[in-house]
Amino acid sequence: MDLENFVVTPAVMLVLIFGIVEFIKTFGVKGNILRIVSLIVGLLIAAVFKLRELLPSAQLYIDLSFFTLASGLSASGLYDFLKKFRLTNISPTEPPF
Repeated sequence: MDLENFVVTPAVMLVLIFGIVEFIKTFGVKGNILRIVSLIVGLLIAAVFKLRELLPSAQLYIDLSFFTLASGLSASGLYDFLKKFRLTNISPTEPPF
């Protein structure tokens, strides 16, 4: 990943929210508490995204924060979350294409 090529978009925000919520699930948070935590995480990410547009001087720091969150999540298990969506009938020895 390169910060110069990292673009903060709503799609990036969704991946960050999913990754953070999956990370929080590893601590055993379940049910309605997880739903509330997910809402709060989504609201915080969206607010920071809007601040990025309103405060151009903070844009670099917000981009850096999102970039480090994405990097940290990929290192801490976002890969495991995305594996859930993999097709199960693909042989491990054959490429998925």
